[in-house]
Amino acid sequence: MKKLLGVIVVLITTGCTSVKYNGSDTYVKEVNYPELAKTITVYVGDHLVQKGTITEENVLLVHRRIDGALYDIPAKKYPQVGFDNKNDFYSAAGVVRGGLSDPIQALALGKNKDSELCVITTFGGSACYVGEFDRKKQLSERGNSFQQTLIYSGRVGDKINIGYREFSNNSARPAFNNDVE
Repeated sequence: MKKLLGVIVVLITTGCTSVKYNGSDTYVKEVNYPELAKTITVYVGDHLVQKGTITEENVLLVHRRIDGALYDIPAKKYPQVGFDNKNDFYSAAGVVRGGLSDPIQALALGKNKDSELCVITTFGGSACYVGEFDRKKQLSERGNSFQQTLIYSGRVGDKINIGYREFSNNSARPAFNNDVE
């Protein structure tokens, strides 16, 4: 009975938050390496030429597991699912809830630098924790990243070996690899 009363007190003292699922800011960078009319030196395995785009998205990186009274937040990356004026909202996939805890809807992190990380429940409650976490940008798994690359593979006598590779979302496209001499 005391545990149940404690859980009710914690949920009542925390504020109600509604999660916004309006996506994340994505950042598209153009890749054009090297700059025109610039001399470069490369070694075996280095990229001679790169052209394309890279799409990045916001993620929450939890460095160390946060063991809370009601919820445990494992150390991993959580992609952003939305934002409002006060908070950024992140996917809660992988967050573990205690036996008497409300179902989990999302994670929220205030826009201020020293904000606590809060677990938002489906009933609008929240439980907030202090921990080691950062906002980061990473290559987007949902965005369209595409690069074409020439890779220096060495020299044999008067001939140089160059590999052509295409990358889509940071993965080499096997059908679009070619080695030339």
